[in-house]
Amino acid sequence: MNEPCATPTTARLGRRLKTTTIMPVAATIVVVGLFQILNPSFLSYQGIVTIVYAMSYFLIAACGLTLVIMMGSFDFSVVSVMKLSALLCVLFIEKIGLWVIPFALAVSAAIGFVNGFLFAKLKVPSFIATLGISVVCDGISQLSSKGFLHLVEDERFRSISVTFIAGLPSIFYWALAVWLLCIVVSAATPFGRRVFAIGGNPRAAALSSINVDSHRIIVFVLSGFLAGLAGVLYVSQQGGWSMDMGGQMMVPLFASVVAGGTSLRGGIGGPQRTLMGVIIITWIQSGLLMMGLGREIQFVILGVIAIIMAVATTERGKLTRLMVK
Repeated sequence: MNEPCATPTTARLGRRLKTTTIMPVAATIVVVGLFQILNPSFLSYQGIVTIVYAMSYFLIAACGLTLVIMMGSFDFSVVSVMKLSALLCVLFIEKIGLWVIPFALAVSAAIGFVNGFLFAKLKVPSFIATLGISVVCDGISQLSSKGFLHLVEDERFRSISVTFIAGLPSIFYWALAVWLLCIVVSAATPFGRRVFAIGGNPRAAALSSINVDSHRIIVFVLSGFLAGLAGVLYVSQQGGWSMDMGGQMMVPLFASVVAGGTSLRGGIGGPQRTLMGVIIITWIQSGLLMMGLGREIQFVILGVIAIIMAVATTERGKLTRLMVK
């Protein structure tokens, strides 16, 4: 009895899954090993704490962006929402205390709703809608802050991120909890499976009685909420806010999602892979800084990584058809 042969589509999908699974793991091992050889203090306790501070808020924002990208869309407002959320905490912490946290998160989620509504209901392309919203958020931040540096002195607020538990700062445990929750939502719930279906083929998802528009809006709300949470924890960690906050974060953020193995075309990847991408990107940044190299070199390297992984996670047949068109 002859065994069934794999179809060309199945074979391509298998190769794509192997590429997006194996490459991030291999890259993580190479990055960690390389920087440990170049700088023996890279994995020292102080070095690990520094890296944990650098990657925790970054992972939270990246998880929200991953949900959007695995749906086949883009969110260029993540950094701007994060910045605005942090500013709200700085401006209102003395007036309303810790209630500023749910306030900032509610505003961030509302911005995500606007993004989703523009995209799903008004049919504005996601990259245009979110890019426009990011400019609006940056303008509000500039007007509200008047461009000044703002400091946070509330110890209760600061303790949310900088309290050490079992040798690591509390922001690490916030990031870990968010990452695990996003994995559960994306991989073990009907909502997550429907988001994957929309990313794979939105027309087929709609024909399968999935409310594509409502799911798109919810995903953008989640992205806005997580960006806001990242902003709250970031300003709690840093103890201050300026207009330069996150100014060069957008490229590394997208690079981390792609380096983790989430396809820019949607339908493949997820938050479980984003952790690898965040480790690759933030550890490269930290390693280069420890070696005394500037941000210009960092961006060259991160750009190359993003391009390589984008090519690796793009199905060759779709790429050819796009080039023909």
